[in-house]
Order: sequence, then C-alpha cells, then structure tokens
Amino acid sequence: MKPKGSHPPTRLSEDLRRILKQADGKGVTVGQIIEILHGRGFDVLIILLTLPFCTPIPLPGLSTPFGLILMFFGLRIALRQRPWLPRRLLNMEIPYPTLTKLIKGALAVATRLEKILHPRLRFFKDWPSFNFLNGMSILISAFVLSLPLPIPFTNTLPAWSILLIAAGMMENDGAVIIAGYLMAGMTWLYLASLVWVGKAGLTWMGF
Repeated sequence: MKPKGSHPPTRLSEDLRRILKQADGKGVTVGQIIEILHGRGFDVLIILLTLPFCTPIPLPGLSTPFGLILMFFGLRIALRQRPWLPRRLLNMEIPYPTLTKLIKGALAVATRLEKILHPRLRFFKDWPSFNFLNGMSILISAFVLSLPLPIPFTNTLPAWSILLIAAGMMENDGAVIIAGYLMAGMTWLYLASLVWVGKAGLTWMGF
C-alpha cells in the first residue's frame, strides 16, 4: 500500500516538458532547473546535459562546460555524497532558444528510452562498490566529453555511456547500467583506435 499523499514518480519526458513550461520563454539557470524538478533535479539534469551529445555531430562550445559539470556529479556519486554544484555553475544560464533545442532533442531520445527502463538488478544502484563504479564511469566519460575534439563520435559514445548509467540509476535498472559500462568500453576502444591510426599514418609518412 502506498503512503497517504504519495505520488508515482514522473516520467523523464514529463520532467523535461515541465522545465520548458516553467521557463515560459525565458532563459533558466542550472539552479532553477534543479528547483523546478525538486527531488529528481540532479538525476534529470545529468540526463539533460548529456542528451544533446547523443548524435554523431559535435556541438562546439557546449561539450566542455557540460562535461565539467558532469565530471563533478560523477565524483560526488562515486563518493556517495549528495550531488552539489558551486554557485558559479548553479548560476550558469541556458538561453531559452538553446533550452528549447535541448529539450526537443532530449524528448526524442527520452520517449524511446522510457520503453526499456524498469527496475531490475537493483544491486547495481544499491551496493556501495557498484555505486562507486557508476560514479567513476560517469566522471571518466564526462572527461572525454569535455575534450574539444572535432572528431565524429568523440561526444556521442561517452554521452551514451553517461546517459545509460544515469537513467539506469534513476530507475533502478541494472541492465541499462551494464549497457552504460559497455558503451564506456567502446569509447576507450574507439579513442585507442584513433591513436593507433594516427601513429600508423605518421609512420607511413616517414615521421
């Protein structure tokens, strides 16, 4: 039996639409987004900051600041500390046109993601060792995301890793968290292949 006055958690797509509605045509700060979403603010914020990069096209100017915020969140999660941001980052404003593009792009992914998310393998969220691994995976993938590399997929792969881990943690879905680990592994394999191809090219040219 549910406690009196309790409400079922909102869906991710509903949270995203609420941000746009509350913005009411104006830019919003990161802190205001957290206030709009109350208890789910940090979870949804991680996903919102990640979703714009779930395309193979780099987004110049956004990956570095968003990546730094996500690194900070990952570290706090790994240390089992409540998500927190310095006031300077909380006061960072997202202009309404940019917010609209972010939300619309996020909704396209969120509505598909909601079809597969459901509680399972909960120990990937609840056990301290896995919680540490989740946070460190987010931190490392966010570091790659923050690098200003104008190369296809250098934003996409780490973004999907963060997205899957964060969404899995939010919905207690260990299977989706595992998918996030696998995506993180693919990220490093891809980066290693770029380095290998670059070295091979230099050797071929006689450098």
